Amino acid sequence: MIASALDARGARRACSLVMVGLFWLGSAGPSLAGDFLRQPAFRFARPARAALMDVTRAGSRLVAVGERGLIVYSDDGGRTWTQASVPVRTTLTAVCFPEPQTGWAVGHESVVLRTRDRGVTWTKVLDGRQINEEMVRAMQALVEGIRRRMDTAPEEEKAGLQPLLEDAEVNLKGFEETRREGPIQPLLDVAFSSPREGLLVGAFGIIMGTADGGESWTPLLDRISNPMGYHFYGLARTRDRAFLFGEAGGAHRSADGGRHWEAVETPYHGSFFSALADPAGTMVAGFGLRGNLVLSYDDGATWRHQRLGQGAALTGGAVLSGQRFVLVGMAGEIYLGSTLRPGLKPVKTGFPACMAVAEAPDGGLVLVGLKGVYRLEPGSTRNEEMN
Repeated sequence: MIASALDARGARRACSLVMVGLFWLGSAGPSLAGDFLRQPAFRFARPARAALMDVTRAGSRLVAVGERGLIVYSDDGGRTWTQASVPVRTTLTAVCFPEPQTGWAVGHESVVLRTRDRGVTWTKVLDGRQINEEMVRAMQALVEGIRRRMDTAPEEEKAGLQPLLEDAEVNLKGFEETRREGPIQPLLDVAFSSPREGLLVGAFGIIMGTADGGESWTPLLDRISNPMGYHFYGLARTRDRAFLFGEAGGAHRSADGGRHWEAVETPYHGSFFSALADPAGTMVAGFGLRGNLVLSYDDGATWRHQRLGQGAALTGGAVLSGQRFVLVGMAGEIYLGSTLRPGLKPVKTGFPACMAVAEAPDGGLVLVGLKGVYRLEPGSTRNEEMN
């Protein structure tokens, strides 16, 4: 059973690494392009026209991240952009600011970056080498813990523990293989519920948490069930819950800030690429492959399933002022919805391959994607190309 599970995981690893790299603009890989963890970000002549993967607010400032270590920031609502100082050249996939001054970005080769000056300069806090070691140690401890329980458990309890042990051993082998291969796996999202409490997730079930503002990060593999090592793509938080969405319909909910997780059953069993929630309410959404969306207005107790557009992937979203939210995707459409009740309105933008969106201080929408930044003026559906 273990051997067959390992074979299945190995085949899925080979396929999924290619798919994750293609979908998230994989940066060639360290063996092909040198050690991007030791090279500073590529300097772009027109950084706002380069491929960007995520965008967020840092107070009144907008900050976006993307290919080859690119981080840009704007202080005029997304009209002009300045490239930040970044110590790595690997593609960055997600960015968040739990407070205006301090922000976090993650990306390929499991890199974790921090800024303390609103995104002007960044430092590397973690990378795949360190995370690989932490994951192996955490999984070894989990395997040993299950074995100790089985040594003293009655026979009927041992029968229930045996599948858990086999799953843990499969995942341990997978993380040991990753450690031998080097820092090749991407982190795909980072989220903080406060300046001190944060989570990061990524490919093949990477999940880590911090309770001290990122001074230390702890693997949470023993707090969530993911026996096949499926990818974790998106984090979101309502007033009372944290949510995690991923590959093969994976959906989880936490009532304690991400320290422990329970599986959530939704009507959709394909892959989710991102997540969105209203921090002030109970609305949460998971969305991804072929335009599929699941939406809850009761903290994940019940879910509605909807397929949007012509089946292109949904890749990003943001909660807006006025109790609204927006979703964007690879078809160049945006969808506007309410955080209080079901119902989505499609709006054509003409912007190809949107990856993420944020609301500018003046109420405009700033969209980022494979061709850079576009700005959607307040109350308008026309788009405006950036410099």
